[in-house]
Amino acid sequence: MLIRYVLFDLVRNPRRTLSTMVGVALGVGLFCGVLFFVDGLSASMTQRAVAPLAIDMQLVVTQPIGASLAMAQTFESSGRLPAGGQTTITLDIANAGEVPAHDVTVRSLPIEDLTVVPRSAAVDGTPIAGIDDNPFAHGVGQTGFNLGTLEPGRSWRVTYRLAAAGEISVDASAVASTFSSRENPIPVAADEPSAVDLRDLAASIAAVDGVAAASPLSIADLGAARLAGAGTTAPGPTKIFAFDDTYASRYGSIDMVDGTLSADGAVLSVEAARTLGLSPEDRVSVQLPDGSTIDLVVTGIADLSRARSLFSSRRGGDLETFVYTANSVVVSPGAFVDLVQPAFDRAAAAGGGRVKAPPIREVDIALDRANPTSLATSAVLGTVGGFVATGLALYLTGRRSIDREINGDRARHTVNVPVWRRARLDFVGVAVVAFGTALAVRAGAFD
Repeated sequence: MLIRYVLFDLVRNPRRTLSTMVGVALGVGLFCGVLFFVDGLSASMTQRAVAPLAIDMQLVVTQPIGASLAMAQTFESSGRLPAGGQTTITLDIANAGEVPAHDVTVRSLPIEDLTVVPRSAAVDGTPIAGIDDNPFAHGVGQTGFNLGTLEPGRSWRVTYRLAAAGEISVDASAVASTFSSRENPIPVAADEPSAVDLRDLAASIAAVDGVAAASPLSIADLGAARLAGAGTTAPGPTKIFAFDDTYASRYGSIDMVDGTLSADGAVLSVEAARTLGLSPEDRVSVQLPDGSTIDLVVTGIADLSRARSLFSSRRGGDLETFVYTANSVVVSPGAFVDLVQPAFDRAAAAGGGRVKAPPIREVDIALDRANPTSLATSAVLGTVGGFVATGLALYLTGRRSIDREINGDRARHTVNVPVWRRARLDFVGVAVVAFGTALAVRAGAFD
């Protein structure tokens, strides 16, 4: 009976039917919208976070010049140290790079309950003379000790003794040791993990669930008049890039006019190739910051004039400003690591201010987008969920009203109405006639 009543009510009350249809549509739309938002969250909503100008990521993966230095800190004994007890601190500094590290400065500061034993500090067994307090945190300013120049492949061993003012636990946190150099003036903590190769970092990121691809990208300013070929030198500033085919395929603004990228060749910008008069299979010379030159075979020519991912500024003052450099050359990530980065290291080690802007090295990330199967599933689930939710809402809110109307109709057809209620108009009419007749008799209307 309830179903027949609902069907009858749909036809009898078109306004209510229309409002119900609108409610169902809103419910379906709400559920579909929520599910579509969840599907697209990892793609469209995070697109800005993984844009090529992710400055936070640059700060993480940019390897400073002179990063080949490393320092390890060890204790003669760890654990509880009694009052008046002593222990030896050993700092091993090594240069695993190919260029010298200049003005290597070590700073080592113990906690308050530990003091440096006077004249106990030594470098490779040679005592440090002339400083009675801590030579690695000397004076009011707690200045570190300059060890000088550390040649490639060489190392130093620095030792000093600590005395405990009271019983104390000695561990790695008891002494804070850092080192710096002229090439990398930012203090680096002891036992700091070495910098990860950018290609290995990109491979690790690409293995993360939800990441479609991760490609290394390196950018460096070489200075003016750094490209030469066919007896001609291209005037103006020169910029060098390093990326692979995966990166180039993701950006339509990188247009390969002729040729391809290669592991041991170079791709020139259209303007540089026109200025030098070079074509694929010709050779181009690139002068690096240390004065050395690399000769590469031109394997392609590209139009980079619209490549915002390459030429947008990475500096905070003019972030994302498009600054195009006409004389540009592209090499492989491997060639950049083997040839270009060492040249910047050598230039920084030589001094003279020849490195004004170190290379920028970053990882470009592409996320998995929502696939059609996922969208179709979301559409079906959203439609079904919308109908169910809307139906429940209409049923729960309208059930009482429908029951009341049905019960009222049933009562009108099944309950025996008293005679006085059915004939109440007749009784009123008789009373009116009787009252009028009485007035007429009293007035002598019938005499």
